[in-house]
Amino acid sequence: AGRFDLLALTPGGLERFRDGCKAAGLRPSTINRKLVACKRYVDWAFEAGLLSADARARLRAVGPVPQPRRRPRGLTSQELTRFLRVVEAEGSSRDQAIVQVLLESGLKVSELVALNREDLQLSTRRAVIEVGSGADLRQIAMGRPARRKLRRYLTERGERPGALFLGERGPLTTNGVQRLVRKYCRLAGLKVSPSTLRHTFAKGFLDASRGDLVALADLLGHECVETTRLYLQRDRRRAAPQLAAAS
Repeated sequence: AGRFDLLALTPGGLERFRDGCKAAGLRPSTINRKLVACKRYVDWAFEAGLLSADARARLRAVGPVPQPRRRPRGLTSQELTRFLRVVEAEGSSRDQAIVQVLLESGLKVSELVALNREDLQLSTRRAVIEVGSGADLRQIAMGRPARRKLRRYLTERGERPGALFLGERGPLTTNGVQRLVRKYCRLAGLKVSPSTLRHTFAKGFLDASRGDLVALADLLGHECVETTRLYLQRDRRRAAPQLAAAS
């Protein structure tokens, strides 16, 4: 093989590479990851002074392969039972509270770790979490399981102000929450992430509210109901075989 010539890399060549991967049957997500790697190389070459700004812009303009939006996947009732059993047996009071809040609120991890003690109104019969501020303020009511877990956690944490969920060195981070969820996922033999818990909440809410997309969009903080509609579309696909059998 001849020596690679950076200047021979053209938008047309990159497009042919993309289309060749597609013709070879690679998945869109795989092809797009390869394109990202190529564009990172292009950025490095530009920063190293090996490529002009114009050449960089033209190469970066090569579009990815369109791919369908991923359908949200939540846990089945059996998977959820298995996962919670492990969290109950192995988890600290903090971890149990975190998992239960994620399941009952649909919060993103970034929203969870941003919570302060002042954002939680907790009494014997009521627990409400406030997320955001001003026009974007959302109030999310917790059920009995989350209330119980939060009360137990707060007896250990204390009532001092500041970050609600604490780690060994201060406020718990996004990475910290992701690690603890992965730990219980591994112990339960399941593929679970914080987003899986968010999707599980959304599916449960739709089941209980008979498909109230507007209310779910408000709870999840979606600006567009079309984003929320992905959950309903998935439910309809899963229900189709049952409807066919019933007819």
